[in-house]
Amino acid sequence: MIIGLTGGIASGKSTVSNFFKELGVEIVDADIVAREISERKATIDEICNIFGRDILDENGKIVRGKLRERVFQDRELVQKLNSIIHPQVIEYFKERRERNRRDELLIFDIPLLYEAKMDTLCDKVIVVGLDKKKQIERVVQRDGSSEEVAKNIVANQMPLEDKIKRANFVIMNDGTLEELKGKVLKVYKELREVIK
Repeated sequence: MIIGLTGGIASGKSTVSNFFKELGVEIVDADIVAREISERKATIDEICNIFGRDILDENGKIVRGKLRERVFQDRELVQKLNSIIHPQVIEYFKERRERNRRDELLIFDIPLLYEAKMDTLCDKVIVVGLDKKKQIERVVQRDGSSEEVAKNIVANQMPLEDKIKRANFVIMNDGTLEELKGKVLKVYKELREVIK
């Protein structure tokens, strides 16, 4: 069974993902897949055609901070970047879905699950939720972004309320780590029951 795991940026989705991993669930992380794809020479060339070569370091690798700042200033640029990366990521996940057995849990950890319409590849969806103010604070702390950049990133994502409405499971990250772990365990047990 394929479970989609999503949430807003800095919502604690990676922490939830790690808790599932500790429970023995295999995770396919879209950020890792996208990073590998974005490091291919052909992809770097396509990205540079739009954003210029000054987003590269001396080794010809993309400096993610520079790219992020440029991308999130303009919704159209977000779409252009996504149009390069997303089709390749979707193809990877489609292939991975084909290899999955019905009786095993596999989590597709995908930040833009709904935006990229990849929820159609999943049997169930878990959304990790967090208050928007805390979300912005965490982006600033975690990435060293300015508050303005953090707000733009959050504004460019589908509203959390919309994701929650479409989810099969919602894990609110509004307490301690131990409480979050307990919520993950509860969802895990429910999923194991479904595939018995």
